[in-house]
Amino acid sequence: MNRFLLLTSMLCMLMRFSNSQLTFTNPILDRNSADPCILKVGDSYYLTLSENRETELTIFKSPILTNFRNAEPKVAFTTPPGYSDLWASEMHEVDGQIYIYFTMRTTDRDHRMYVIKADDPSNPMGNWGNPIRLLPDWDFWAIDGTVMKHGGRNYFAWSSTRTGPLSIWIAPLDNPTQVGGPIVLLRQPSQDWECQGGCVNEGPYFIYNRDVSYMIFSASSTWDPGYCLTQMSIPFDRDPLDPQNWDSINGPVFSRNDEEGVYTTGHAAFTVSPDSTETWMVYHGTVNTTHIDGFRIARVEKIGWNEDGSPSFPRAHGYNNPQPVPSGQTSV
Repeated sequence: MNRFLLLTSMLCMLMRFSNSQLTFTNPILDRNSADPCILKVGDSYYLTLSENRETELTIFKSPILTNFRNAEPKVAFTTPPGYSDLWASEMHEVDGQIYIYFTMRTTDRDHRMYVIKADDPSNPMGNWGNPIRLLPDWDFWAIDGTVMKHGGRNYFAWSSTRTGPLSIWIAPLDNPTQVGGPIVLLRQPSQDWECQGGCVNEGPYFIYNRDVSYMIFSASSTWDPGYCLTQMSIPFDRDPLDPQNWDSINGPVFSRNDEEGVYTTGHAAFTVSPDSTETWMVYHGTVNTTHIDGFRIARVEKIGWNEDGSPSFPRAHGYNNPQPVPSGQTSV
């Protein structure tokens, strides 16, 4: 091997070694950042969340996944007069375009679902279209809408109190801005672990592996330290509009870690590492059991995969527990 090739090889090994030693610690922001969702577009990450003002939908752009403290902001939408409580916005790529799904309410009507579309799908920091109300005939509370891509078709899942406790509903998407039918009640909370502080199923989000859709969603009240994540799954060749086709886990897959001071671990979304070889989860948590409202802070965790193809969740990392940075990330 000549000297140039030897030096090049040594440099590459040094870079890989250096990257393997990089670590970060949660959180990824130092302020209230509830209901976080991150989408990777090109080489950048775009974060949306629920903020204290709840009248603006702001996108935060960062070159790295583990730090949004100095992220570039962009207000994509401001609530019109009479509207407020804009919550749980999620940015999704659907059929080659970029959309943000969110909920808001008026003074005379509880929360309903809306969607806006980016003018340029390669630039989420550009202009966005006017809001379109999803489910215009659904005159019930509706929050936490998300997109499911299953078996070659798109579906829409959300949470509603139509039948009592906050439960998860699903319906086909006729197109990214129009929900079709039938509308099906998919999951209703009933067990003790999903009734801490109130019986709640909310915040669904989908990840996929080996032709199986995994719905990761939150259980129990978001104001309770026992707020947690659980999952349901369904193979691509089964109809998701039939609740009997789904498999459920009886208990949390991700929950509070008292030893490291992590509570209220829920409302998750998922993205990939810079080199797309790893799956990462973004969620919110608190540092104690009493200060929850206004203290839910965005964090990230790496997700593994079990031998059967199902997702493997770590214990929630506290602020003083370093983690290796995502694969392909070269700074913190």
